[in-house]
Amino acid sequence: MKRRYFIKTSAAGSAFLYTSGAFAFNNTNAQNNNEKHCFQSARTIPIAYNVDVVVVGGSLAAVAAAIEASRAGAKVFLTAQEPYLGEDICGTFRLWLKDQSILTTELGEKIFGNGLPTPMHVKRTLDNALIDNNIDFLYSCYVTDTLTDESGKPAGVIISNRSGRQAIIAKTIIDATPRALVARLAGAKFGVYPAGKQTFKFTVVGNEVKKAPGLSSKIHTEPVQINWTSAGEAADGSFSKADIRFKAIEYTLQIDMRDGSWASFAKAEQIARDHTWDPNQVESADLLFQNPPDKMVGQKRWNNVDVDNQKINLKVFQPKKTDNLFVLSGSANLSEKAAETLLQPGKLIGIGERVGNRAAIIASEAPSPINPKIKGDKQENLVTGNVSELLEGLRPSLNMGEVIAEETSLPVLATYDVVVMGGGTAGAPAALGASRHGASTLVLDYMHGLGGTGTFGMIGRYYHGYRKGFTVEVDKGTKDIGEGNPRGDDKNLAEWVFDWKTEWFRSEISKAGGDIWFGVIGIGAYVENRQVKGVVVSTPEGKGVVLAHTVVDSTGSADVAIATGAGYSYTDGHSVAIQGAGIPFKNPNDFYNNTDWTFINDTDLLDVWRAMIVAKDKFKEQYDIGKLPQTRERRRMLGDFTVSVLDVYNGRTYPDTISVHLSSFDTHGFTEDPFFALKPPEHSGVDVTAYVPFRALLPEGLEGIAVTGLGASAHRDAMPVIRMQPCLQNQGYAVGWAAAMAASNNQNIRYIDIKKLQKELIIIESLPGNILTDVDNFPPPFKKIQEAAKTVVVELKGLEILLWDPEKGISALTEQFYITMNEEHKLVYARILGMLGNPTGWKELINAIDSFKDWDEGWNYRGMGQFGRSISYLDSLIIAAGRTRKTEVIPSIIRLAEKLTPESHFSHFRAVAIALETVASHDGAIILYNLLMLPGVTDHCMPDIQTAKKMTPSGKTDTTTRNNSLRELILGRSLYKCGDYNGLGNKILQAYSKDLRGHYYRHASGVLEIF
Repeated sequence: MKRRYFIKTSAAGSAFLYTSGAFAFNNTNAQNNNEKHCFQSARTIPIAYNVDVVVVGGSLAAVAAAIEASRAGAKVFLTAQEPYLGEDICGTFRLWLKDQSILTTELGEKIFGNGLPTPMHVKRTLDNALIDNNIDFLYSCYVTDTLTDESGKPAGVIISNRSGRQAIIAKTIIDATPRALVARLAGAKFGVYPAGKQTFKFTVVGNEVKKAPGLSSKIHTEPVQINWTSAGEAADGSFSKADIRFKAIEYTLQIDMRDGSWASFAKAEQIARDHTWDPNQVESADLLFQNPPDKMVGQKRWNNVDVDNQKINLKVFQPKKTDNLFVLSGSANLSEKAAETLLQPGKLIGIGERVGNRAAIIASEAPSPINPKIKGDKQENLVTGNVSELLEGLRPSLNMGEVIAEETSLPVLATYDVVVMGGGTAGAPAALGASRHGASTLVLDYMHGLGGTGTFGMIGRYYHGYRKGFTVEVDKGTKDIGEGNPRGDDKNLAEWVFDWKTEWFRSEISKAGGDIWFGVIGIGAYVENRQVKGVVVSTPEGKGVVLAHTVVDSTGSADVAIATGAGYSYTDGHSVAIQGAGIPFKNPNDFYNNTDWTFINDTDLLDVWRAMIVAKDKFKEQYDIGKLPQTRERRRMLGDFTVSVLDVYNGRTYPDTISVHLSSFDTHGFTEDPFFALKPPEHSGVDVTAYVPFRALLPEGLEGIAVTGLGASAHRDAMPVIRMQPCLQNQGYAVGWAAAMAASNNQNIRYIDIKKLQKELIIIESLPGNILTDVDNFPPPFKKIQEAAKTVVVELKGLEILLWDPEKGISALTEQFYITMNEEHKLVYARILGMLGNPTGWKELINAIDSFKDWDEGWNYRGMGQFGRSISYLDSLIIAAGRTRKTEVIPSIIRLAEKLTPESHFSHFRAVAIALETVASHDGAIILYNLLMLPGVTDHCMPDIQTAKKMTPSGKTDTTTRNNSLRELILGRSLYKCGDYNGLGNKILQAYSKDLRGHYYRHASGVLEIF
């Protein structure tokens, strides 16, 4: 389902096609780039929305404008830069109302009418305001380009996000970004951003007041108040009333700015955090606040200090010679004092309402844009290569056509030895590992902090893991940074204070000379002949390329590697198995709010949008919502080596081990590997050690890139052992070190001296000493396989050896099947062989199934705390029988299927479905149809946000929606693959192919495409 193009090599670049647009700011560099640019070939961008009015930005005024435009009859789409709406007051933490006149506006009253609002209240209120007015919107998108029609007028925008880039065609544009990015991209004139001292504001909560030159502070008279608390434990769904208060401090800082480049703003944020952080901090703003000093040149100018929202001329908010574009921010053509007035919290709402209404009128009088496209901007001094990206659209089935992006050039924003895309569990350690070992290093992250799952993901406690080596330094450093602060007294090294860990990573990377850019999305790679030469990034100031000797892809989903052309494994037409996920609530000072109530595809913007909205309903009484989905399974790129379940269970060793992993199989759902269908994972407390070779982190066929964390090359059922935080911290640090070695030796990372690195990792105890002498212990000797074939009849002893080398295992099992005269032993062999697709024991399987008068104890879907089996013994017999592909097994399966009721366990429905669809005979269709016609079995799809909000119950670990939807989808799939009956299978798949939940969408669409 990936969309990629390949073209002939041009003089400027390589044979990869993969994205345009003017860049809105000056470039910067760790090394002197001499105004270098990167080549981007022509391509087409999928159209996601075609509307009358597009609103870019998620501020209060932006939402007000969108609502009024919609009420005036316009079709509206809104795209927000942050993972929430209300970025102007929630992102900057400027929640305190100054001007009571704002309460006269509808939105102002909803937000501020009951006093100081919580971020949750703001975000949820804005969500619902757009939903109630039937306005489509997305979070976490940056604009990279503007569209122009045949006459040269603005005709929409190109947005970028983790789903790639998409076109939004619009007759009118409202640019509500803080620095008027869209207007800049559209060619509007602005003042020059002045070099030197600039004034910024930054808000923190709980800290002690700091004093320093260029730093002043104001303590808000009304404190941040927490009214509800939770133990954070997943098993405890209750919330208790509370009255916890923290002081909030707004700092005003004078920061020396080199220019208006994104690197300068990124550095300014680090300076603000340097000057304001202390161990008492329980919360901080995501964003710096500034009254922009480089205003737009508008059609009119407003110089007065006082601003009457109803009388100010709207031409102040329109660029010269452009009537269908409005700038709804402090970047409009306002005097500094006037802008200061309008930038007070909520003050722009009234103007937003007027702008929205006016934009709708302009759109109603304008024709639809003709042939909108992205104009190219060709530059000299090009770095050889081409931009590579995925261009599937939000979802391929939703694309509304394409627009042309002309051949163009992108600015080189910076050049480093090592660029780490993603500063999470493995990414922050990778940046530290690279910078400490001599490499000029840049780490980029969309979040405004480091640590990923363990910080912004609100999983501030280790479950299992290999807690040695670099991880020990992280744990001790995090605790020590608290300087005896009582917040850390009740925490051992296995858990931590949220703000301490993200600050430890930030400060250590800075000490080591590394650079940090927050608020950045990686949207592609710069590639030449399969050599990755840099990362294409999207920022609040535009798009460009950061060149690097080596790229470390720590996005968690192998985003950069996949955009470059790496294959990957994920839910698809063959599999819908995925570990449970959630969006947590977040109160200041929280560190552990573990949830598991849905499935989420991190790279599907519609799915993340759905989960974020529903989560706010679930936790509406809480202070805030988390910004990062708690996903435990993500896209896994295909590397030079893929770690399997059997590799883990057989303790496979490698000469190139890069990290050691330790955990029980915390599967958060059902498993798929045949081994687990026969012998379920052990329960909690029984740990397994897994070694991961360096080859599993190297995308097959690509150079100059390594992948860390959950994006590594491994079977999904092996990931529960591999994904533990302590292990990934060690892995990230090792890969960062490897990247520094590659840069130092001017070689591709694939060819570093792995033994030299292993010796260093053994010294710091990230690896045990045996690693240096380990060799690959696969395949097992045939004699060992033959012995296992004899012992397997006793509690499946040696099963992992037999399945490790299945070709020889089947041979040995078949031999024993015919030798043994023991019927129980013969059934053991038949079940294993059947599960492997061998029909030898099909008669024994039928007899075993027929011996059951009714179903045994099954399994309902469970996410949190799921250990051990996810199918019953009878389930496994039925699946094994189905995999023999013998039609003779169908009557036995049907007999038991007829006994199923709506209250029967999910695993029984799944076993019947898998068996019948594997045989793929129409003889199984009627019983599948009958099961689907049982009361309550169908109609669990969530095609729209209203349905999703209505159907998702409260609670941190809900399983009902997943049991119901999985049962319906799997039965519908099986019916479809068995030839269908009355078109019901197709109807169900078609419905789920439009489901907001990304994994159901992927599976249903994949089945329809493949079969």
